[in-house]
Amino acid sequence: MKNKKWIFTILIVFSLVIVGCQQGANEEENGDENGNDSNEVANDVTTLSVLHSFTGQQPEAAVIEPAFDQFVEEHDDVELSIETAGGNDIEQVLRVQTSADDAPDVFTHWGMRRVEDYITNGDIPDISELIESEPEFEELFREGSFDAVTYQDGIYGLPFLGYTYAFVVNTELFEEYDVEIPTNYDELLDAVITFEENGLSPFAANNHSARYMLLNLFSQKKTSDEMIDHATAETPFADELESAAEKVQELASAGAYPDGYLNLETGQAVEIFNAEQAPMLYVQNWALGNLDSEQAEKYEVVPFPLGDDDSVRTTISGNGTFIYMSDDAYQDPEKREKAWELMKWIAGAEVGTEIIEEVGSIPAIEADYDESKISKMLAGTLNDLEMADNVIPSYDEELFASEVENDYWNFTDSLLLGDITPEQYVEEMNALIEEYPNMQFAE
Repeated sequence: MKNKKWIFTILIVFSLVIVGCQQGANEEENGDENGNDSNEVANDVTTLSVLHSFTGQQPEAAVIEPAFDQFVEEHDDVELSIETAGGNDIEQVLRVQTSADDAPDVFTHWGMRRVEDYITNGDIPDISELIESEPEFEELFREGSFDAVTYQDGIYGLPFLGYTYAFVVNTELFEEYDVEIPTNYDELLDAVITFEENGLSPFAANNHSARYMLLNLFSQKKTSDEMIDHATAETPFADELESAAEKVQELASAGAYPDGYLNLETGQAVEIFNAEQAPMLYVQNWALGNLDSEQAEKYEVVPFPLGDDDSVRTTISGNGTFIYMSDDAYQDPEKREKAWELMKWIAGAEVGTEIIEEVGSIPAIEADYDESKISKMLAGTLNDLEMADNVIPSYDEELFASEVENDYWNFTDSLLLGDITPEQYVEEMNALIEEYPNMQFAE
């Protein structure tokens, strides 16, 4: 009888141990002691892979890199696995990763000329519905901001860095040589002749700035839609382009540009201006940061001269850098939600304000900023953009098909050198666009 009691006791203890183990196992499988689902806790963090080019000496790195860090600090449900590839290296890195079916979830890149293949291959999704679902966010962007990432009625990225061209003059040199700051082409040509006769290079320029002078003179009589029609071969180039070509060729013949300008880097052109060897400069806004701050009082941003009485004040401006989501991330609901939040943050108002105030660059949105925190040159450039009657995007940056670029540059150089006539230039450009029309605006 005593043995039977011991056996019964042992069986009860053994059963309790088993039940306890099972309960422990169930708690580990289904939740913690507070009833929280442990699997849910472990899986509640979404990891996004990110590739961007804002690193090293690139000015915007001072804002963009901390912006990614701040996003993580404010989103405890997101981790970012960040890879950087500075400058043009990002193009190669992205191509390799995408070819290996390992595209980053979120990445920065340039506009349609660099991402069209990814779109047509299905690597980048149409995010139109996400944008349209947040009209207040969409309204932050300047008119036409999405054109460079629009492909056949779909929108594929968010713009966050803009560009604009600024016409800068050294007012002290104009006063010294008794030259009026030009407001039209005839005055510009007279100024070029006077400065050249006095041993100055009238423009601190390279072939890029000369090409954009031609573009400005041409687009002073165009709308953005008309510029697109030319880029898509819907409307051939005609008299307006020939007239602009005649003007820049005449400026070149009059000695408007420094010796060897076709081979100068933009930074070298700016140094000519800083050295007061040239009274005029026409450059993209990023180069303004290289101007000599000690001479800033001499410098002034003014409207680019009008080609004739039928022209309107025009600024060449648009967006050049965008943030994208991969199609794989878009197809995953959790990643899509987090990636979209990250994209909006980088392209949004707070980061945009820092881009203006801390870097001196131009965001894609209409960001509020403290004028006391920006340079005189940037303030003048922003004012010129605001006051322009006509804002036209760059053919190079946004509107031409990627295959056009090199021949377009070569044809323009030939025009500047006098190797082809303005009429031949128009013929060559029409033949080039006919062969390579921009398909992104096709219906």
